[in-house]
Amino acid sequence: MKYYIFVTSSIKGVGGNQCYIAAKARYLEDNGWGIHVFNPTYHSKKIKCPIEYMNKYLDDTIETLGVSPYKNPQILVNWTLKKMVKRLGPVETDDEIIVESHDDTSSQWAELFASLVHARHYIYLMTEVYRGKGKSYLEKMPFYEFKYQRKEILGCLMTFNRLFEGIRTISANDIPGSLVLNEAPVQDIPNEKICAISRKDYNICYIGRGTKPYVQNIIQDVGLFAKNHKNNTVQLLIVGDCACHTNLISNIISDNDNFSCVELGLLHPIPLSLYQKVDVVIAGSGSARHSAEAGALVIVADPETKLSNGLLGYETLNSVFQDKDSVVSSFKDALERVLVDKCYIGKQNRFVPEPTVEECTRRNLYLYSFSDRSFNYYDSKELLKGRKDIFAVFRALANNYFPFIVSFLLRFKQ
Repeated sequence: MKYYIFVTSSIKGVGGNQCYIAAKARYLEDNGWGIHVFNPTYHSKKIKCPIEYMNKYLDDTIETLGVSPYKNPQILVNWTLKKMVKRLGPVETDDEIIVESHDDTSSQWAELFASLVHARHYIYLMTEVYRGKGKSYLEKMPFYEFKYQRKEILGCLMTFNRLFEGIRTISANDIPGSLVLNEAPVQDIPNEKICAISRKDYNICYIGRGTKPYVQNIIQDVGLFAKNHKNNTVQLLIVGDCACHTNLISNIISDNDNFSCVELGLLHPIPLSLYQKVDVVIAGSGSARHSAEAGALVIVADPETKLSNGLLGYETLNSVFQDKDSVVSSFKDALERVLVDKCYIGKQNRFVPEPTVEECTRRNLYLYSFSDRSFNYYDSKELLKGRKDIFAVFRALANNYFPFIVSFLLRFKQ
């Protein structure tokens, strides 16, 4: 039997990570792999995953996976790993088990788990930020050096150099190849919300989570663009959950009679017809790439600078970070260049679409063949060494079980 185990941060959203896992897991499952998706997401049968396929993995939820293992007391580490092994179930000595993780916290748990079940563990560099508050890459750098030497880290050259910034410089010859992902979030399906979108002089669409660091700048700059074009109607369409920016949007509407906003909520898959209703998309990472693949003009949002890197395919070739061609500016200036000046006219679109999910998965599985073939794991004692953070553990457990506690108390009171 073949098992493919994801250890990730969440299955409840509709971000690139969730779309990627759903697409890859479905493909692997169809090809005979047993799948598990371990995650710390709050588990309640009343709160389903927006991506229907992911609901089958709700039972793989383990709340303590949201805090790095070295911050947990040993009793919780043991309990977590025991629960993961139990969820996997009995395996034979000749079974093939591959574990894939996506960030600092999940990769540390995945290494401990892989050592218990004799699995190969590969870290996918899928996060946008590798330093700063809440990140433990630097603190556990010897672990990532160990995985790098074994060629058990996959990413593109830029993400490798972000991970090892200040430690070492990675060249293209140092890695077996670039990680290629396809989340397949866009499909040609009917959608009443999209049909109801009205046509304005400028329809500007943001796609992504409302908690992304650049979202406030995007909303503010779309408002400034509307203010500078009082004779035109400007409509902001939001695909995602932007409830945290409701007050900002309301203030912009109050100050600009020509501005309106339609929150479309979480859409998975994204209807292809959306792109026929918009003049430009503002997005980052996978949302930017797939919008460009659907034929949209896409302004890339940078999570580090919180600015625009320019028009994808024309002013930048990277959908996440700055590259040598990036035209860095505010989102307002980028909108002026794209919608008013039409900076893309007469220029060649150099954007290259990603391969299919099937092709990406086969290519990434091939990259595994370059890794060290021995079954060696990083010293668990070193991985668990560090200052315990009981408050972080308490917050994770409280966030997950608070609704149950409140519900119980209310029933008890009655």
